[in-house]
Amino acid sequence: MAPFRFRFDSLLALRQRRRDEVGAEVGKATEAIERVDEQIESLQTQRDGVRNDAAARLANSGANGATHVAVDRVIQEGRYDMQLSAEQAALRDTRAKLEVELNRRRGLLVEAEAEVKQLERLRETQMAEHRQLQLQVEQAEADDLTTARMVIAQRRALKKNQR
Repeated sequence: MAPFRFRFDSLLALRQRRRDEVGAEVGKATEAIERVDEQIESLQTQRDGVRNDAAARLANSGANGATHVAVDRVIQEGRYDMQLSAEQAALRDTRAKLEVELNRRRGLLVEAEAEVKQLERLRETQMAEHRQLQLQVEQAEADDLTTARMVIAQRRALKKNQR
């Protein structure tokens, strides 16, 4: 009997490649989200630094008894803080879009994995059927051989009895 050959091997390989590609795309989307998170955190660190510097300067000027406040500097720091805040908001919007894309890619990955598993189950089922058929053929051949040996033994016994 011919060895087992899965008719859809090339399709299975194609589906596996697709699943791996989609998995890589999920990884890229995850990395992009992590980079955006790092940028948001970096901007927050900058904002905290600007605020802490301003608070420290204000505390030092008050401790020295001076009541002079550099209005231009306060305005400049406020603008810089607003700029950083706007950049954070833009990055949060980008992150939200990346989350949507990541979820879409995860859905594609689930579909691709299901297709691969379906073909693998089909291959396993067909392989089991092939093994069963092969065992039946081998059993039939063994039965035929046993029957032939019995017939030969019976003929010999008859020949001996006839002599």
